[in-house]
Amino acid sequence: MSGTPDVVARVRFYSTEEDGRKGPTRPDTYRCPLEFEGEKFDCGLHLSGPVAPGETVTVPITFLFPELIKPRLKVGSRFTLWEMRTIAEGVIEEVL
Repeated sequence: MSGTPDVVARVRFYSTEEDGRKGPTRPDTYRCPLEFEGEKFDCGLHLSGPVAPGETVTVPITFLFPELIKPRLKVGSRFTLWEMRTIAEGVIEEVL
């Protein structure tokens, strides 16, 4: 799941108190399912450092199977990130 990103999104990771992650992400690529309109899609967020619970970042995202979701996304589309529970929410800022 490397290569050219499919979208750029603004993502707010929930704080630990909001039942988000207990600690920061890995510093490079964070992989998890992205939930959009009730369906989950495998993705990777390309990070420039670890993201702590409660932080908001703008990140490029690559999908494992972009043909399944990319045609459905547009600027302003909202989604969540999943890690055994919803841990973040985001909005698409650019479809590449």
